[in-house]
Amino acid sequence: MRSLVLATSLFVSTLAAGPVFAQATPVAPAAAMQSSENDATRAVDAFMAALSDGRLEAARQAMTPEAVVIANGTVLGTRDGYIDGAAKGDAVAMKSVRSRDLLHRDSEVGAQLAWVVSEKRMVGEGAGQFRAMVVIETILLKKTASGWKISGIHWSSRNAA
Repeated sequence: MRSLVLATSLFVSTLAAGPVFAQATPVAPAAAMQSSENDATRAVDAFMAALSDGRLEAARQAMTPEAVVIANGTVLGTRDGYIDGAAKGDAVAMKSVRSRDLLHRDSEVGAQLAWVVSEKRMVGEGAGQFRAMVVIETILLKKTASGWKISGIHWSSRNAA
């Protein structure tokens, strides 16, 4: 049951991975969308793309060693525990995603810390049925010598109405 919960939560969170997102109505003004593009959001998108492509070592390198991953009230572990465990099932579950919509994204970047909050709608296939979910993704990042690294992830999801 735990693996199903973890896979479902990651499934939802990964639907928005990838360089192209469909805009949901209402469409945010172009200036607002452009202002959310920064090195921190690009680091988040690269992490999600690596995870959804099953490139777990690339996903691991996008995180600080002490990063913590939480999904729907469950601590999935620190970076290595997550990548060596639940991330494998999450990557498989992401393969069933049929559509990804980035509904909303906010971010703030400071000198050493940044955060990116995204709301995503994903539709995937599971147990022979299509399922639509909304995922809220909160990612904290830390500035390192090699660029922005993820230091915390929290995913929560709900069925899309």
